[in-house]
Amino acid sequence: MQEAFGLEPYRPPPPPPPGHHRFVLLDTWLSAGDARPDDPRYDAIKANPPQGCIIGDFVYSFGLECVRPGTDLLDAVSSTCAEVRETYGHLFADVGVEKVEEWSSDGKDGWGAKILAQLLLMSAERARALGYTTDDLIRFLRQVGEP
Repeated sequence: MQEAFGLEPYRPPPPPPPGHHRFVLLDTWLSAGDARPDDPRYDAIKANPPQGCIIGDFVYSFGLECVRPGTDLLDAVSSTCAEVRETYGHLFADVGVEKVEEWSSDGKDGWGAKILAQLLLMSAERARALGYTTDDLIRFLRQVGEP
């Protein structure tokens, strides 16, 4: 139908290779402040993005579109976030999930895993802003998660 009106139809990308995961990573308003995608602070990552990532075309925030290896989605996202933080000094804490209250029990690589990644990234970013450490978050998770 879109083609009948001269519009380019949406075609989803092919599935990633085995052992790879497709996701976006965005800088957030909390860490980026008023930075726009064309802000000079992103010049280094634009010139040399992490392997498996391209610069995303996002209107209000800077971000990456990635297909990266990992044992599961959390592994792929966390290793990419660590590389971005260590190499470029940015904490990207958004995987593009807007409705974090939704849920899906579809395994470690599905929509539920993407929601979990969003919640964990938000927790890491906001904990840091409040003065909590990574050890504080780990202690919290261990205490509430242990039977």
